[in-house]
Formats: sequence, structure tokens, C-alpha cells
Amino acid sequence: MVIDLFCGGGGSSEGVRRAGAVSMGVDSTDQPHFTARFGGQWFTLGDALDLERLRGLVRRLRPIGVIASPPCEGFSTATFAGAPSVAERLIAATRDVLESLGLPYVIENVLGARSEIREHALIVRGQDFGLRTERPRFLEAGGGLDLRLDPALARGGSTLRGRGCCLGER
Repeated sequence: MVIDLFCGGGGSSEGVRRAGAVSMGVDSTDQPHFTARFGGQWFTLGDALDLERLRGLVRRLRPIGVIASPPCEGFSTATFAGAPSVAERLIAATRDVLESLGLPYVIENVLGARSEIREHALIVRGQDFGLRTERPRFLEAGGGLDLRLDPALARGGSTLRGRGCCLGER
């Protein structure tokens, strides 16, 4: 069992499922794609940074860890009509809540979040996992968790990137 904060449509939870586990998604807005994929019993509507709610989930579910993907809009290099985003930046607040829970955790975000992500964060790309897309992301581990990219994955990703286009082989 893993708790998936800011779960959105469930991308991280799908990875958890493929690894043979289950997750409880938490998001502040209704997520019909998440509930369609995983079932309504695995979704909690509410503030992902509500520490008391999260402590209740931890007591009830006894998860082995937490995945958090705070909104990336405030860090994205993509702009809307040239204007920078005014979206709230939640990485530091997310880290504080996760450290309070005392469980292993991973915070995922875009490369534009470098100023908020800790130095030890791992950069992963879709191509590292055989996907035909680049989409680099930071994965910051905490709570005693240490993340490393297996050399076999890194070699495979380098091979795909080396084929001359961001979508992998031509």
C-alpha cells in the first residue's frame, strides 16, 4: 500500500499497480479517471497537505510509503501567452508534511523545480523505462529512502536518446 498525493489521473498509482501493490489516491478535486481505473474506494477527495487527514489514512491503511506529485505549473518552463505561471509552489510544504508522517517518500516534479528540489534528487526520463518520450522529471526521495537509476535502465535510455529524436527510434 502506497499513498499517492496529488494523484490526478493516477499515473504514479499505475506504476504502483504494475509493481504489484495498491495505492490510495488523494486529490483536492474529483478525479474521475483515477476512480475509473482503480475504483472509488481507492480515492480520497481532500487537501493532500491536510496532515491530520493523512495521519488518519496512515493509521488505517499502514502504507509502506508516500508518492507526492505537487502541481508543477508553478515550475514549468511552459508559459501561457508568454506570462509566467502564478500557480502556488507546493514542494516545500509537501516535503514538510511528508517528513512529519515519518514514512519513506518520493516527491516528483518537473526540471523547472530545481530551485525547490533537494540536490540528491534523481532525474529520470521516459526513455529510461523504454517509453518513446523524453519528459524528464525529478524524483526526490526522503524518509530513509534512497533512489538510484539502475545502470541497465540508464543505458537503455541513452540508446533511445542517441537515435536522434526525442521520441526514440525513427
